[in-house]
Amino acid sequence: MSSLMENLQDRAEELQAILDGITEPLVLIDPGFRVRRVNRATLEFSDESDFPSVLGRKCYALLYNRSGICPFCPMKEHHENEADFNREFEGRNAIGREVFHVINDQKETLYLDFFPIKKEGKVVSVVEKISNITRLKEKEDENLRIRNLASLGTFISGVAHELNNPLTGMSLTLQNLMNNLSSVDPDFFRKRLEMIKEDLTRAAMIVADIISFAKPDKLVTTSADIYETILKAKDSVIWVYPVLSKNVEWEILGEPGTYFQFNPVKMERLFINLFKNSLQAYDYGEGKIRVEIRRTRNMLHVFVEDTAGGIPESMLDKIFSPFFTKNKSGIGTGLGLSICHSIVREHSGELTVRSYNRRTRFRVSLPLEQPRGN
Repeated sequence: MSSLMENLQDRAEELQAILDGITEPLVLIDPGFRVRRVNRATLEFSDESDFPSVLGRKCYALLYNRSGICPFCPMKEHHENEADFNREFEGRNAIGREVFHVINDQKETLYLDFFPIKKEGKVVSVVEKISNITRLKEKEDENLRIRNLASLGTFISGVAHELNNPLTGMSLTLQNLMNNLSSVDPDFFRKRLEMIKEDLTRAAMIVADIISFAKPDKLVTTSADIYETILKAKDSVIWVYPVLSKNVEWEILGEPGTYFQFNPVKMERLFINLFKNSLQAYDYGEGKIRVEIRRTRNMLHVFVEDTAGGIPESMLDKIFSPFFTKNKSGIGTGLGLSICHSIVREHSGELTVRSYNRRTRFRVSLPLEQPRGN
């Protein structure tokens, strides 16, 4: 009998040694919320000196200095006179919680895991594991701040570059006009003024993109012709980017008079950005932009395709993210495709992209009837 007791004592000491080797607090809690067993990390967490001083105390008082059951406890609806935790852990093997807790006047972030201990089919106790994830959260927040700053830097650099082009063009044109004030040729002045207007329009489009991203307007739809809207977007892009589009061929497959409810201004902005994306991908080279309109029973699909080399698979899931640009030079604000995605989503539609055989194909899918509330 004595050898059996000694063997049990040795096993208990071995188990306690194993528990003490775990650096995170572990607490065994009975249905009366009393502490039945802890490891040494729990003593440090609760600022207690020995095991007898913590056993039998209420877990919420020992661990969190509370007078009642913790509001974040998954067993908070449990009554202390109930014999088990079956109701709280029905169909669950574990429950997790992320909570804030003040330790030494510092707010810490804790992650609590609760594991049920079953005996004869009943949850007779629960093991609570306390993980201090404050430093991990701080590192995540710091990484997020760094990524945001990097994105902001890319965005500012892109905006500066994009605005610098039309501003430089206007400056040179104005200088040219000033040097030729003595000229009375109206065609000369008209051509130079059109160049300034073109550069102003380009700058206004950049600013409009930024405003649209930062503060989207409420969607107002009207019955309009999507074919006409696409042609206007094509003409706008060619007019604003004449050199970029000089060697690009266009193919518009569709029929005039394709009317349904949408916002023509926002939809033109959508296709301007898609067309500009293709033009920039051709990088002043020869190519073709193919646009196809397909109408089904309840949806209208517009495909915009180019053969400018495609998009790497690793980038496909990022191109709709704000500030992301696939231009190696960092040219562009990185907002164009993100704005496209937002416009389509506003219309309760879907924007998808596929890249294959050095081709890039965007599909804009829009419902022919807008849901109520849009």
